[in-house]
Amino acid sequence: MSTIKRQRYYGLEWLRFLMALWMVAYHFGGIYSDMPGMLRSFIGMGFFATSTFFMLSGFLLAHVALDHAGEMKMHGPAFVAKRLCNLYPIHVMTMLLSIGLLLIQYPIRPEGVHVYFNTHPYYPLSDEVRADFAERLSWPSAIGHIALQLTLLQAWEPRFLWLNGASWSISALLFFYACFPWLAPRLMRVQRWGLVLLGIWGLYALGPLVATLAGSFDYVTVGVLHRNPLFRLPEFLTGIVLYRAWQSPRVGDLVRRFRYPLLALGLCGVPVGVLLLNMDGLHLYYLTHNGLLLPFQSLVLLSVCAFPAPQGAAVKAWAQRLGESALCIFALHTPLIGPTARATRWLLQRWHESWVVDSSNVALKFAIPLWTMAFHLAMIVVLALLMQRFVVAPVRRWLEARLPSAWQRHSAARVVQA
Repeated sequence: MSTIKRQRYYGLEWLRFLMALWMVAYHFGGIYSDMPGMLRSFIGMGFFATSTFFMLSGFLLAHVALDHAGEMKMHGPAFVAKRLCNLYPIHVMTMLLSIGLLLIQYPIRPEGVHVYFNTHPYYPLSDEVRADFAERLSWPSAIGHIALQLTLLQAWEPRFLWLNGASWSISALLFFYACFPWLAPRLMRVQRWGLVLLGIWGLYALGPLVATLAGSFDYVTVGVLHRNPLFRLPEFLTGIVLYRAWQSPRVGDLVRRFRYPLLALGLCGVPVGVLLLNMDGLHLYYLTHNGLLLPFQSLVLLSVCAFPAPQGAAVKAWAQRLGESALCIFALHTPLIGPTARATRWLLQRWHESWVVDSSNVALKFAIPLWTMAFHLAMIVVLALLMQRFVVAPVRRWLEARLPSAWQRHSAARVVQA
């Protein structure tokens, strides 16, 4: 294995942290009653962050797990096992947290549990579908879904989300990691990487294009396009091919020279997405969510790679810690939305009685102002940092130490947890 110390991309550490924060704001956004419409539209582009995060994972893994010849530093099973040692503690902890909060907040009913159905945000639901959504998931089906969660297969369930909804991304990442040892070395050997990127882009957009032309706006199709690992795999592969492009001196020099304009152009994907959805959300939602903005996200990723390392040791340390906590932020925040909203309403009611809306049900209708988002984001970040440092990292080391000795060999160049 190579013992050459590899570059750490501190810009990518900040990027994955900021993308995780964006997802928190996206999912928490529904609780703020006074959020301006334009801000809500921009925050509602949270899927831009998820796609960027998947691409970033492919890029970083290619940087960390491949040697200078583009070959794997370790065998495929060992690689997947090591990645699972990082994913599984995060997933199990947040799943147990979700179950605990569910039992505290809602009574157990013999007819089953409520689940969350992904629906097309621009497609009106019929009364029949709304009635179906009101039905509870039976306990045998719920236990079966917990089994899917324990085996990290929940992303393959297209109909609904339950417990920790954001954990589908961890399930998808495991599938990406399983594909990486076979696909990454082959992608690193391509010479016409530009054509490969175009091909991946077209393949990614094919599914949503077919679904749109067929008028398939039902919740199952939404679930498949939203989280099925096969349909999201092109984002991860794009990150690998972008790393291959980054190895070209001409590309690297060009991006470093124009990193600020390229970053601005990449971020233009957000208002472009907002504009497209405002124009025709029904027919452009699938494409905007899956594939259409891939070039913008690629520019963001590449331009951030070109930023130099910060000078201060403290800034470097915080960039690394915040970047490593990004997956904890992703997994931790969704179970806390309901409890955080209730606690915020209760505190504001006690501290500012004059703000309470005149209602017979104050607990439900008390308005949560937008300025509380800063405290909610800070809370999630602090919890994620503590979880990463004191739980996830020690458990990961404990699990890795119990892998077969032949699998425990790792490169001294491994400086990033992708």
